[in-house]
Amino acid sequence: MSDVVEFLERMGKDAQLSRASGNKLEQVAASAGLDLILQDAILSEDSSTLKALLGIATHCAMLAPAEEQEEQEDEGGNETPEREGETSRAALSAVELIG
Repeated sequence: MSDVVEFLERMGKDAQLSRASGNKLEQVAASAGLDLILQDAILSEDSSTLKALLGIATHCAMLAPAEEQEEQEDEGGNETPEREGETSRAALSAVELIG
């Protein structure tokens, strides 16, 4: 997998390589020692196949503040905040598994 990552990093750093023709890119990918199926996924810009071959999963998480709670009356009739000076947060997360 490190060969693939190194190759993609090289493509990102080298403007000429990232704009190279299919034949030139194919030669460079072959010289990098990438498997044919990985070469095909890269050359056809098939990100879903490339993610599946490399076992990459996309994870997404979102944090949002919780709704503020109303002040509650205690037994003596005095109003006190339920959690004074404390911030409560709610976390929502979604995970999308690829492959």
